[in-house]
Amino acid sequence: MLRPIAELIDFLENKMSMQAVYQPVVILHLLTRGGVSSRKDLARTLSGYDDMGLDYWDRVLMKNPKLTLVDTHKIIEYDQEKYIFRLNFDLEDIDNFNKAKESCEKLILKWIKRSLESQKLEEQEILRYYRVLSLAKCNTIQNNPSDFSEIDDFEVQEFAMQMAVNYLKQIFPDQKISQQPYNNPGFDILVGSVSDPHYYVKLISTIKIIPTFNISEYDRQFSIENNEKYIIVVVYSINLFDKIYRINIHYGSINLESFLLTPYQWSATLLKIVINFCLS
Repeated sequence: MLRPIAELIDFLENKMSMQAVYQPVVILHLLTRGGVSSRKDLARTLSGYDDMGLDYWDRVLMKNPKLTLVDTHKIIEYDQEKYIFRLNFDLEDIDNFNKAKESCEKLILKWIKRSLESQKLEEQEILRYYRVLSLAKCNTIQNNPSDFSEIDDFEVQEFAMQMAVNYLKQIFPDQKISQQPYNNPGFDILVGSVSDPHYYVKLISTIKIIPTFNISEYDRQFSIENNEKYIIVVVYSINLFDKIYRINIHYGSINLESFLLTPYQWSATLLKIVINFCLS
């Protein structure tokens, strides 16, 4: 029997004690994925794509968050044979479902803000926590874990990000290289710091042999406004099975001299409105 989700909200707001953000992150991650997630995907979210690797974050997951949420409070169930975590709540109550997600996000942001104010964490670690929040909120692999086409697409992006970060570390050995939250407007990787950006990097990933890709008008305008500090890294011809790929880098804005640009979608607003009356 699934528990009412109101009990989850009560746990978040009145009973949960936080030494770190991992408990609300795990719950938010599960909420955005229909209440079910693989152990690997949860470890990936907790990592925020740092340099420690998934094995380290898998151990973190199976300690405090798992012990507290599974063993102590029975908030989550864990299937040891399938390596699957499940929320033990009825998620069909939409109002409380949304309220639970909002509570998780507020708790995470409050913890990050408190860490900023106390100056206990360096900028790089603060950025990692924002990436953790973004990954928890972002349901890139939809609710159905058997949808391998979506999983493959996600793994292509993940692989390309790792290769691009490694590549940038070689080019800029004295600079910080920070992956940004998913769907970050304008750029995906920051070279340098927030206060002193060296380069804004847009990452393109594709399995196509020819580096053809779609890009938004916002990204194009951002590249123009930051022309002197803008880079596009294209990781293409990706073969995940053999771990092979090709990589190309472009310095400067997205312009007609360097790119073949083809508009394929327009945003339209009706200027002249004619009111028609529908008579029944």
